[in-house]
Amino acid sequence: MKAIQFDAVIPRYAFGLAAQKISPSVLWNGMSCTQMRDVPEPPLPNDEWVKIKTRYGGICGTDTGTIHLHTSPYLSPWSSFPFTFGHENVGTIAAVGARAGDFKIGERVVVDPMLWCKPRGFSDLCRFCARGETNLCERLRKGILAPGVGTGFCRDTGGSWSEEYVAHYAQVYRVPENVSDENAVLVEPFCIGLHAALQFPPRDDETVLIMGAGAIGLLMLAALRATGSRATIWVVARYPFQADAARKLGATEILDGKQDYSNEIARRTGGEMLKPIIGKRVLSGGGVDVTYECVGSDGSIDDSLRLTRSRGRVVLVGVPGVTKNVDWTPIFAKELNVAASYNSNHAEPYNGEKRSAFDIALEMMAGERAATTERAATTERAAAEPDSVATRSTRSQLDLSWLVTHKFKLDEYARAFELLEKRGASQAIKAVFEFK
Repeated sequence: MKAIQFDAVIPRYAFGLAAQKISPSVLWNGMSCTQMRDVPEPPLPNDEWVKIKTRYGGICGTDTGTIHLHTSPYLSPWSSFPFTFGHENVGTIAAVGARAGDFKIGERVVVDPMLWCKPRGFSDLCRFCARGETNLCERLRKGILAPGVGTGFCRDTGGSWSEEYVAHYAQVYRVPENVSDENAVLVEPFCIGLHAALQFPPRDDETVLIMGAGAIGLLMLAALRATGSRATIWVVARYPFQADAARKLGATEILDGKQDYSNEIARRTGGEMLKPIIGKRVLSGGGVDVTYECVGSDGSIDDSLRLTRSRGRVVLVGVPGVTKNVDWTPIFAKELNVAASYNSNHAEPYNGEKRSAFDIALEMMAGERAATTERAATTERAAAEPDSVATRSTRSQLDLSWLVTHKFKLDEYARAFELLEKRGASQAIKAVFEFK
């Protein structure tokens, strides 16, 4: 079968770094680390696994960053090569191991990509997996699988940028009948925002800034509103189509990412922008209460730190790399609380329980018990219990399917990558590979 794979061979890596300046297509035409090739179907590692026939495989910013060799090499020891791309997914069960539960061939499913202790064959869970914090598993290089943080980064599992891949039963979630394939393929990236929203929720009286209105920024916004946040939410968007999407998802206001929006934030929050000897202007007084950084670029991280108020919170949701132009002084000068939100897990605080983000997301999409959270009624209670929420239920259904704007056959991968290079012209939010 055909698959798009990444193979970190040093000569190809070095060639890609140099030649992409002349022609970006060398990054995926087989001359660098990424290419489409014929691969065998991945076997079930043991009888606790299932095989899944792909319907959609989402194209994530992490994937394109890897293809463009922009991603930090930090996580490379927790990857195994060549791996088949594709951690955003929806498909149907094609084969079921004898001890893989009661899954039936033909059932629609999504897969939580994290390859934590259970998929790796451990019954004695590490300290994080035992608490449900599977995104922090300590055994990502051990057990029955090759190293890999998740499906799409491990040579043994395959990924959704191919016709079939495999998953341990503990990773697999049934898709409710009333949830479309287009909605289901967004479960994994929506859970990125959901994890941040549940682990680091803003108070209703706070002003929130979301840096970036790409897929992750928009899904961060969707997660905040889906979990009931009534905070004032400003979204930095570069393009009109992103601004329109953010308004539809509940943004209070849009800030033009192509302009200098720092003056506007300073004016609205009672601050003042000052000019240092050299470099960007800095904020004195004012600032937003909480910033969710959803881009991962140096400029976006730097702005997040500059424009958040003293003792405010900055949550890093986008995947940062090796920063070269970030001034970390605001963390010190303003005593900022900087937190990171990494993937999602099985211990999300929701409706008074600890639950899997995938369960919560599918429940919201099905409208079975979509959460509407009400934050603490008083400032005193919020200060004493910053993560506490009281909840009520609603039957509203979360529909994100319209964010899937482009679909490609796998052999159209070159056109897909070229289109994603020009988001302003293509108006792409989420692109996916489509399989019959």
